[in-house]
Amino acid sequence: MYVIHHAHLMDLASRATVHPTPGEHRFCAAGPTCGVSDFQVWMHTLPPGAQTPVQQHAGSFAALVLAGSGKLLINGGPLRFQSPCTLVVPPNSDFQLVNNAAVPLLVVSVFTAEPTAG
Repeated sequence: MYVIHHAHLMDLASRATVHPTPGEHRFCAAGPTCGVSDFQVWMHTLPPGAQTPVQQHAGSFAALVLAGSGKLLINGGPLRFQSPCTLVVPPNSDFQLVNNAAVPLLVVSVFTAEPTAG
């Protein structure tokens, strides 16, 4: 057991991975780069009108919505959500997050790590 300190979270915008969508930032809070191999924790800021790519995880996926609102597109239909809430996606489900609000969508997501070839 150990603690991963995140003093840099106060300056997330300058340390996060910047994506082609202006205002979109991602930051891996726990994962392979921190020596964690069983799961990953990500902070993700999605600007108004933006959406994530369609994604799928072999294990469960959960996202704590800290700010904003949007739609979870899953199984062909939208599920609307508003902070504060937690989104839970079953394993092997195609899903996408859409920010349809006028403010950034801030989520912390947790999912089991994908198996590695070996």
